[in-house]
Amino acid sequence: MRSRVVTIVLGLFMLLLPLAAQEVVPLANPQPKPQPNLKGGWEEQGKMDISLAAARVRMKTRFELKQFQLKHEIEMGKHNERCLMLWEKDGRQFIVMLWRMDVNQTGYSIGEVKNDRN
Repeated sequence: MRSRVVTIVLGLFMLLLPLAAQEVVPLANPQPKPQPNLKGGWEEQGKMDISLAAARVRMKTRFELKQFQLKHEIEMGKHNERCLMLWEKDGRQFIVMLWRMDVNQTGYSIGEVKNDRN
């Protein structure tokens, strides 16, 4: 039993080691640009040549570095191949959607939540 736990821990370590060694690279547009006269909608879209798990870490790091707080995270799909996150800071809210496109390719969309008060 103990050797199985050690094997699992070492396996996880080996999987996460490349992520820890990677420099946190901002995405093409580090701050979503507000678009006037637009009620909702995706303000930034793209794809990353990394796995969904790595993309989640990168996106979380991106928002945490800007002092946003993660309010909700929802995994979706039969095999959790999609994810929605809601981030908040100073009354502003952003929804981030990530989805697995391929083993090492993840799509993303970011949009600010708009309502009548904003």
